[in-house]
Amino acid sequence: MIHRDIIEPSCSPWASPIVLVNKKDGTCRFCVDYRQLNNVTQKDAHPLPRIDDTLDALSGAQWFSTLDLASGYWQVEMETRDREKTAFTTPYGLYQFKVMPFGLCNAPATFQRLMETSLRGLVGSKCLVYLDDVIVFGRTAEEHTARLQEVLDRLRKVGLKVKPEKCQLMKRKVAYLGHIISEKGIATDPSKTSGKGVASAILRVRVEAVSGISFILPEVRQRLREYRCSLTSATGRRRGVEVDRRLPAPILAYPDFRRRFLVDVDASGDGLGAVLSQKDSSKERVVAYASRSLTKPERRYCVTRREMLGLVWALREFRPYLYGQRFLVRTDHSCLRWLRNFKEPEGQVARWLESLAELDFEVEHRPGRLHGNADALSRTSCAQCGKPMKSSMCAVRAAPSGSAIVAQTLRDQLLAAQQADPEIQLLRQWVTCGPWPTQCPHEYSRDLKMMWQQGPIWIVQEDLICRHRDGLTAEEGATQVLVPRALRSEIMRSLHNSRYAGHLGERRTLSRTRSRFYWPGMSGDVHLWCRTCTQCAARKRPSKNSRALMQPMTAGYPLQRVGMDILGPLEKTPSGNRYVLVLTDYFTKWTAAFPLTNMEADTVAKVLMEKYIAYFGAPDCLHSDQGRSFEARVVRELCRLFDIKKTRSSPYHPQGNGQAERFNRTLLDMLSIMCEENRQQWDEMLSFVMLAYNSSVNESTGVTPAMAMFGRELQLPLDIQMGSPQRNDTETLPNYIRQTRERINIVHEQMRRQLNLQQRRQKSLYDRKATQGTFRVKDLVWLAIPRGGRLHPCWEGPYEIVQTLGPHTYRVRHQERRRRTMVVHSDRLKKYVTQEDADETRRRPFPLWYGSGNYPKEQQPKENVTGPSVEVRDELFRRRGQCGDGT
Repeated sequence: MIHRDIIEPSCSPWASPIVLVNKKDGTCRFCVDYRQLNNVTQKDAHPLPRIDDTLDALSGAQWFSTLDLASGYWQVEMETRDREKTAFTTPYGLYQFKVMPFGLCNAPATFQRLMETSLRGLVGSKCLVYLDDVIVFGRTAEEHTARLQEVLDRLRKVGLKVKPEKCQLMKRKVAYLGHIISEKGIATDPSKTSGKGVASAILRVRVEAVSGISFILPEVRQRLREYRCSLTSATGRRRGVEVDRRLPAPILAYPDFRRRFLVDVDASGDGLGAVLSQKDSSKERVVAYASRSLTKPERRYCVTRREMLGLVWALREFRPYLYGQRFLVRTDHSCLRWLRNFKEPEGQVARWLESLAELDFEVEHRPGRLHGNADALSRTSCAQCGKPMKSSMCAVRAAPSGSAIVAQTLRDQLLAAQQADPEIQLLRQWVTCGPWPTQCPHEYSRDLKMMWQQGPIWIVQEDLICRHRDGLTAEEGATQVLVPRALRSEIMRSLHNSRYAGHLGERRTLSRTRSRFYWPGMSGDVHLWCRTCTQCAARKRPSKNSRALMQPMTAGYPLQRVGMDILGPLEKTPSGNRYVLVLTDYFTKWTAAFPLTNMEADTVAKVLMEKYIAYFGAPDCLHSDQGRSFEARVVRELCRLFDIKKTRSSPYHPQGNGQAERFNRTLLDMLSIMCEENRQQWDEMLSFVMLAYNSSVNESTGVTPAMAMFGRELQLPLDIQMGSPQRNDTETLPNYIRQTRERINIVHEQMRRQLNLQQRRQKSLYDRKATQGTFRVKDLVWLAIPRGGRLHPCWEGPYEIVQTLGPHTYRVRHQERRRRTMVVHSDRLKKYVTQEDADETRRRPFPLWYGSGNYPKEQQPKENVTGPSVEVRDELFRRRGQCGDGT
């Protein structure tokens, strides 16, 4: 650079760090981080050309040539008095630019002014200029050649040089500013239209995959509705069927450069997604979409780095629209709000910040539930091949009348699905118009018969068919939305497989589902869903019965006894955490877990004081094992200061602190499943795990830990999506306090009875001798395997029983690696439940008398009763293992 007379030694009081940025051709661009200089620079207000005006001026032309200047900025000389401000540091001293460097905030305006001055009289009539990109156009070859000669002569006269490799001369079709320019007009750049696969002429879809992104374009959603029913009836199954459909091209909004642009960005573990839009009155109009998959190294980035990568990539894709404009970036990752506050950026982050230095934008955090447009683009696989997509944005010249479609909320999906279900529409007619049928026709389906029997409790709330029940807890006193068949799998996936659900067991998943939704046969569906969840089956080990007698440790009120334990060591996280401090209240089952970098007593005491006692108060009794972390002097002094009774279990007897030890196993199960993609980030998932656990019904108490501890339920993201109002019937604070106290007293009294009953039952079961199940030849089983770490799965399968060698010894063979067999004990085996088993169980009919009115003689309902009595429902629960109201 010194030999090219670009830089010179400097004695300037200014100094900025250097950054090397890769170009498209593989060479490096020398840049300097001028962010601090830009912050104190008076901005040049010279406007950049509007892209839409630039493209409109090409109408009628048939011949085109594009010119690109070689290192355009470096062809502009710096004022001598301003050179010292461009100084930058190197290992060999301080240097300053003699030419205009990249990264200065006024560089685009200065260069645009230079180009317009140099080509004055030609711009608009014979050529168009956008920074260093020049396009020459003409109606005939002769006219175009003459104009091209004029432009080249003018550039030669002022001393500007072009780069031949980047020029396109005498073409009928050229790429310019992200568009394809031809005599026919302005078309979409083919390299930028495969971001979602929905803009192509032919769309090969897997129905389930497209359902995830169908909210993006109304044309796609409408066409899916047209053929989904015929597809299901023709094949008898929806999953795995591929269909060719011709879809209309997406209509995107015309970019209006007088309005501010909105850029929504998102990054997932698989890909990046971005949406460029603008607000028109109260609506957001989409200008362009963008998406691509992550490379293998990028998948190992931490969450914040991935989100920052998504932002840098999105702004690079939309640069022709955003350069020289002030715009808003929206993200669901709040850390990006402090993007410009990095003190000493290094390496990749420094290069990214350098690439953003010339852009004028602000970052706004948007909750994930409102960020579905970019989120869907970053997560959905390619419709053609099922693999993550590789390409970028869908930038087109759009019709002015186009408008954007915001992501459908769950309530909208439920309403649409109910309206598409003929049986639910018939039920809606009964509820709204009447009259309610006095008899249920024999030709009605089983589901409709069940809904007919429950007539008095059906209501219409905000256009949704719901079932209202009165009760104290969230499960008993719920307004349950009737879920059509099309959305039942999505509901169960959300309440069992999602982050805030935590892959909890069947009963807790059913309790959580029943407190919000209803459909006939719900408990059976949830049971089969949990049993066929391969992630749960591969990780969760069944409880082992012990031969020792159980000595229950009781508590009668909150914080009477709190169990404390340390889980670890786990995989070390980027924050340095390896352990988890677990604190469990024996009465309410409210549990808190905090990540620790080490298990030293000082660390434990500090966390116990600052994060537990400071928020919940001091417990009467603190129970733990005899680990050094709990028996140290600092912990004893803390207990003495707050008058806490410190108790301990016997050495090497974890059952003595069973409450905390049992939760450790649950915590490991949930963390293992939720950190499957990156086990080194378990500490970031810990808060989600605690939300899932404390908001689920505990089997021992019959209520959630949150209800037992605070007298109210925790609000989940799904509740916010549904727009469920908070249950608050009071008007004044004293009334609220009084009613909350009464509610807590009722709940605690119910819990004491339930705990007493459960402890007696658990002791009876615990004290029995262990029993082993038997397997038959050709049964499919899971095989227990040694775990490489605590977050690794402990089961492998499926294996097939090929021979019975003894009462508890079997020869098994893996379903995929069929050449090798092994002999295993039944202690290492458990039943493998397949989806076919689940479907067969789901097809089993209810008793013939159920729903037909022909009840057994001893269970005949009273006259004028629409549905079965409480006794009949209890009998159904005992006979079928399902709830008597059809769930």
